[in-house]
Amino acid sequence: MSGEPGNSRVPLRVLLGGIPLVFLLWVTGGALGDRVRELNTGEDVTVTAVSGCVEEGPPMSGRFPYCEAGWRFDDGRTGQGKVDGERIEEGDRIFAGDGFAYRSKTSRVLSLAMVAVAGLVLLGMLIGLGVLYRKTRTRRRRGK
Repeated sequence: MSGEPGNSRVPLRVLLGGIPLVFLLWVTGGALGDRVRELNTGEDVTVTAVSGCVEEGPPMSGRFPYCEAGWRFDDGRTGQGKVDGERIEEGDRIFAGDGFAYRSKTSRVLSLAMVAVAGLVLLGMLIGLGVLYRKTRTRRRRGK
């Protein structure tokens, strides 16, 4: 019956395991959307000025290399800000848009692929959790 302790624990386990997975899928979907938006709206631009670069910090510090730079779009607009990635110099071509800039478009494509793989793994875990729940539930019904 539903009042037995064994049956009430299975849905609780599914909730405790499923809610974080759904949250992670939601976060992954947001990150995926940001990268797709950047790839759709970004374009190759020419660096016009570099005001300074910061090299990597100590291991595990979370600091990644970047340069502060200004750039010009092919249509004449200008932009400036932080360019993530390796050191750049005036005249280099970078991938940028309104509010973002990266050393190359390739880094964004690789980042998109990594986020997509992580999302698929999380989705697979969620599906696996559902399958295990159904199998456990079916076994308990047959065992009675």
